[in-house]
Amino acid sequence: MFKHKIELFLISSLLLSGCGGSDSPAEEVEPPVVPPAPTPTEFEHKIEGTIAYLGAVAGADICVDLDMNKRCDEADPQSSSETDGSYQIDWSSSTENPAYYLIANWTDTQTSTLAAPTPLSSQFKANALNLSSSKTDADAAQRQTLNAVINNGIGQLFSLQDHSGAINALTHIEFQRYEMMLEQALSSSDILLKKQELALILNSLYPHSGSNVYQVSTEQSEAAGFVDTQRLHSHLTALIDDNLTAILGIDELFSSSKAALITLAEESGLSLEEYLNSDPIDVRFLVNNTLIAQGYIDTPFDEKIMSEVDWQVLQTNIMNDNLTPNKFTLAPVHLNSFFSLDYGNPDLTLLGSINNNQIYGSIADSSSVQETPLECWNGPLEKWINADRDDQGYQPIALEFNNNTLTTHYDGTDVPIHFSIEKYHRDSEQWQAIISATPEEFKLDQLIWPEYIYRYHIEQTQDVMCRVETDFLTWDMPLHNDPQLLTTADIARLFWPAFYPDEVAIDEENQRLSVELTLGTISTFEWSLQTSPNDLSLIHVLEVDVPQELDANILPDDYLIEGDKIIEVDINKANSFDDMNDYLLLTYDGEEESFSQRIYAHIISLLPSR
Repeated sequence: MFKHKIELFLISSLLLSGCGGSDSPAEEVEPPVVPPAPTPTEFEHKIEGTIAYLGAVAGADICVDLDMNKRCDEADPQSSSETDGSYQIDWSSSTENPAYYLIANWTDTQTSTLAAPTPLSSQFKANALNLSSSKTDADAAQRQTLNAVINNGIGQLFSLQDHSGAINALTHIEFQRYEMMLEQALSSSDILLKKQELALILNSLYPHSGSNVYQVSTEQSEAAGFVDTQRLHSHLTALIDDNLTAILGIDELFSSSKAALITLAEESGLSLEEYLNSDPIDVRFLVNNTLIAQGYIDTPFDEKIMSEVDWQVLQTNIMNDNLTPNKFTLAPVHLNSFFSLDYGNPDLTLLGSINNNQIYGSIADSSSVQETPLECWNGPLEKWINADRDDQGYQPIALEFNNNTLTTHYDGTDVPIHFSIEKYHRDSEQWQAIISATPEEFKLDQLIWPEYIYRYHIEQTQDVMCRVETDFLTWDMPLHNDPQLLTTADIARLFWPAFYPDEVAIDEENQRLSVELTLGTISTFEWSLQTSPNDLSLIHVLEVDVPQELDANILPDDYLIEGDKIIEVDINKANSFDDMNDYLLLTYDGEEESFSQRIYAHIISLLPSR
């Protein structure tokens, strides 16, 4: 603007000097028109990263797969990696935030590859765990190409765009699982959840440094522990082949069996590569046993039919915790093998986990805990029901038995809960397979179990909403009383009033807020407006950007909007039988030969001395 004023001044001076000093008025001059700056039609993009596979990969051809067809086309931006594996790709486009895959291709005739084992021939279950008949040979061939990193001397790795240019074996695994998510038409929220679960599993499996498991350095990628883990993972992938389409099934299998696989290789006296290339039968036994334990394959034996006596054991131990519950629950290895043992006293539970190959545990006593009366939303009755009261017009729905499945209903509601039961004789091969797949720290194979053991799987068909019956927390809606008009500032003012407005950072665009709840630690929360089981608006708040090791423990907060009031509620999410395949849920006749006391004494003996 200052420059324009000087130009106008000079023009005026010239006009005045040309008038010869005449007293006639100066002619008016229009100021020049400055056109507005053009809107940019091109955006500049740059990706910098590292390709790491058994060390730095030099000379790899890397492309930004903009049309996401899993090929490097001529139009895709491309570059090559330097001797240290680093690369940079610059390009411009008319899209400000393009979506893309990263693909690295290189020639590798030096790296020895594992011999492909013969895939397992066991019959996989048909309930969404095996490939559908519509899968073509081309689909299978493409999956095999994606699974192999080195194939006929050609190396290829994929990466999603979420990892700041990192391309390595772990981004490749994630890409394979992401392809399966797309094939199975998962929602964006389910994809995000599966990716988080995969990151937790990989974080527990692969030795690495730093907080992000996908940022693999070149040094890390060639470390012995990392390479051996990668070889085992690849071997299991080839062994399972395309039979298992539970998206994280192979990774959960590996999480459960890694330690045992390494032990088998060490006992063979061979290097891990030599051992796996021999396609050892012991590995096949271990994998088969673990798949049985996780519920992915059927055994060659007929399923055992539950009798009335069997159902009585189940109902005593699971349907009524006020009696003498006898049950053992074991979580997968990537959740530190968390366990719980109910051993006949309804008030006492032994809880613990495995850390650094040692079992830790303690007794939880609920006798002094005062139970808070809860009520849950009953859709058909259109009201909140406390199932412990008999004055609300609610009649509990009777238990239903169908073959080896028991159906009950969530207390106070009409929402079915199915218990699918597998009955095992303690001498059966199936039961021995399950015990063999449990962490050796528990030494469960040393116990003499009851004659029959029951493994159960749970399915809840719908979400259930509950709240404290009286004195539940409430908030007043903002004056507009319209859920659709809620802002992030409203959420901060409602639920963090002590910090609002000066100590809360608001991100309205992404519906996020950050607050320093703990000195020196910033907590970030993301909220969304959802629909509750009674079709009213629900405020869903979840803490995000937490460390990977804590992510599985983060639970959301939910608030129901009823007119001008906001009520704190619990949403108990629906789940399917397949959601907890890698959990072991057992019950049995604990009175038989005093088994519950024996398993309690057994686990207590494994705890460190005080």
